[in-house]
Amino acid sequence: MSNPLLIAAKGKGFLPMLARSRMIVNRYGLTAGKMDAALTALMEPLTHYSCSATIPVTASALASNPGAIKKNSLKGLEFAVHGLYHVDYSQLNLEQQLKHIREARGIFHQLDIPVAGFRCPYLRWNKDTLIALEETGFDYDSSQALSMDVVDEFSTETYHRVLDFYRAQSANDYPALPSWSDNLIRIPYCLPDDEALIDRLHITDTGIMAHIWLAMLDHVYQSGELFTLGLHPERASACQAALHAVLAKARSLSPSVWIARLDEIAAWFRSLGQTTCKIENEGGSLYYVQIIGPKRATVLVRSSEIIAPTQPWDIDYKAVCTNEFFLRSDKRPLVGLTPSSSISLQRFLRCQGYLVELSADSEDYSVYLDRDTFSREDERPLLAELKQDHRPLVRLSRWPDAARCGLAITGDVDAFTIWDYGKRIFIR
Repeated sequence: MSNPLLIAAKGKGFLPMLARSRMIVNRYGLTAGKMDAALTALMEPLTHYSCSATIPVTASALASNPGAIKKNSLKGLEFAVHGLYHVDYSQLNLEQQLKHIREARGIFHQLDIPVAGFRCPYLRWNKDTLIALEETGFDYDSSQALSMDVVDEFSTETYHRVLDFYRAQSANDYPALPSWSDNLIRIPYCLPDDEALIDRLHITDTGIMAHIWLAMLDHVYQSGELFTLGLHPERASACQAALHAVLAKARSLSPSVWIARLDEIAAWFRSLGQTTCKIENEGGSLYYVQIIGPKRATVLVRSSEIIAPTQPWDIDYKAVCTNEFFLRSDKRPLVGLTPSSSISLQRFLRCQGYLVELSADSEDYSVYLDRDTFSREDERPLLAELKQDHRPLVRLSRWPDAARCGLAITGDVDAFTIWDYGKRIFIR
């Protein structure tokens, strides 16, 4: 197993790693007191805006500090697994990863802490990681780095080095949305996070931090996607004002922003994909529509006369106030797919709220797709195509309660004390 010091030097550079070592001494104490204060600083804006967060924790550090996350002040937070040790999981084979992940899950179980999700240390994973997580019963993984083009003149060589180290995908090419890997849900982690802002881009002005994070929020709001905002608790005080700004903006927008934990997002994503619908032609252009989906889902209709109460939603869509109604459309107002369409395309569309039917008759449908193959690289172009199309369409909102986009606050706890950090040097 690679030494964590060598991994850090590879990802950060030798001199930045030395600078970070000095910061680590300042951020962690001989006891968990400094981390307690850091978690309290993170909770303040979350409590103020009535929301929660997901905190992945390294299991070996938790085993050494079993009471650190069981305080009343932290109730409502979701805790996920951040590895057994803080090591590079992309360098481990399947057998090693299964051993680590089972032991980590066992530590959480012994402490009676429910766990649904996982994030790899250093955001580094391989195909065996996904297999191991599914075999050990995890619901979701949030290890895929996704970089947003928002840093402009603040960009540095160190920042680009860390993007390469994380193997970050670009949000210009991939949507900031959950995706599937077999039965495991993958939720992207958005960059720049707090570490990138402070340690890589050398930004300490909270106004600039807020400007960058607000630009990321604006990007996902316009596209209807998900902003997974990374804020490690040890930097919560330094970034508290910027987090306040993001949460205040999110709470002010209409349509709203759904602020949720990662386990809630994974559960919603799964339930949306299980939606069923009944659409029957009543003669001429009149259709009867009945949709059975998640209770908090909102029915959206585009370019149709709707015989039911509606509310404005955005320029293209109206929100229908019932799941059973009539509308007028020249063709079936949903997405038709060829019977040979790939399972990945069907699953992707359903989990974005689109209602789909398999049919060989392309003339029956307002929107019809003929694609035998579909990959993650095809997702963003397809979403753009569907958005630009203005033909009649019935679908569900991608997010609960007619929200326009999603926002998740998350930050890893690698260690509670300086002793926890020191142990990493001796991991093999």
